Amino acid sequence: MGTLLDTRQLAQYLGINEKQVYTLISDRGLPGTKVTGKWLFPRHLVDRWVEAHVANMPPESPFLDRAEGLLLIAGSDDPLLVRTVGLYRNRYPEIIPLQSRAGSGEGLLALKRGICHIACVHLMNPGSEDYNSSHLAETFAQDVVAVAFAHRTQGLVTAPGNPLGLRNLGDAIAGKVRWAGREEGTGTRLLFDREMDRLGLDPSTLADRIVAAGSHMEVGLAVLRGEAEAGMAIEAVSALLGLGFVPVREERFDLVIRKANFFRRPVQDLLGLLRTEEFGNMADTLAGYDVSLAGKVMYP
Repeated sequence: MGTLLDTRQLAQYLGINEKQVYTLISDRGLPGTKVTGKWLFPRHLVDRWVEAHVANMPPESPFLDRAEGLLLIAGSDDPLLVRTVGLYRNRYPEIIPLQSRAGSGEGLLALKRGICHIACVHLMNPGSEDYNSSHLAETFAQDVVAVAFAHRTQGLVTAPGNPLGLRNLGDAIAGKVRWAGREEGTGTRLLFDREMDRLGLDPSTLADRIVAAGSHMEVGLAVLRGEAEAGMAIEAVSALLGLGFVPVREERFDLVIRKANFFRRPVQDLLGLLRTEEFGNMADTLAGYDVSLAGKVMYP
């Protein structure tokens, strides 16, 4: 485990006062976790957060200019997106799509660094039920376009038939179930933390019974193998694996693109697939998706 900073140490590290630390947590998504009543911050995640919020990054990337014949996608994972990339590969064989599934925060960081064409993002706005716009405005101002990919249902994934009778996140925490958890910086982890805070629950109670999972599918597989009894993931994963599912909320999954790259042919070809019958048919074969807004510009 990397270095953990408490609130005082983090304030010194960032050169701010402690009150500003709490503002950054609530309003700007500063990564941290509350353990036994006090906040702790992994320094490597703080460093990533700071880097992602550095202003005045150059809008164009020489790296992408050299990536001729490639379509580079980074960020959150999604089964429908994987199938869409497969459709793209068949439709445009002259372009090689490469997808890195590393979470919404990592996707935005890759976009900021200019090393991907598209970031896949589902981050709840601070103090709001909406998605992504506050994070994009803070990090990129008006330099990006967010296109809706799909609305999808997030919830609790359980063993088949939900044998523990879990009704909500509170039941899972109070019941001391073994939990498959996502890492900091992912949209699912942000939703989990928001739900814990809303319910007045302490995430430190999970510390000795958590299994790390790097994707929605890994959450589902951990539950399927019996390594965990529950976790948070999208409904499509539970249906694909034959697991139980308890809905928590619907979320919007966006494709975020720098304006300088928006009209590149490979990017436009992918966006064009979102309005095809094939894409709609693929969404119909998976549980928990609504693609009625797919292809619509949501930001700015």
